[in-house]
Amino acid sequence: MAMKKILAESLQEYKILNEDTQVIKGEIPTGLTVEDVDPKEFLVGLEVETRHSKELSVRRTLVLQNLSKNPKYYSEEMKGGLISNPAAINIYKKYFINKEKPHRTDNYKSSEIRLQK
Repeated sequence: MAMKKILAESLQEYKILNEDTQVIKGEIPTGLTVEDVDPKEFLVGLEVETRHSKELSVRRTLVLQNLSKNPKYYSEEMKGGLISNPAAINIYKKYFINKEKPHRTDNYKSSEIRLQK
């Protein structure tokens, strides 16, 4: 639940952008909005696309175009080792890599294990 709240807060500023405005010359309309895509993919994509532009509206457009082709575009690029942007890698690790501790298979706490003779 906490992750959904963090994603919602992170995406809030991007929702105020006018989705209908053509940002890039020759832009192909995708029909997608920020609400239509995986928010984690969107956040990673925004950081990845800083290689093309620092302007948020341009990055948003690039991300939506890439995600319209493949909904897992950025996670697949990341898994393939094709992204080298450290900030994007950190966002990917934060949202995509499972950080749960492995479950113990026995029912004993380490302090309760006794040697039997």
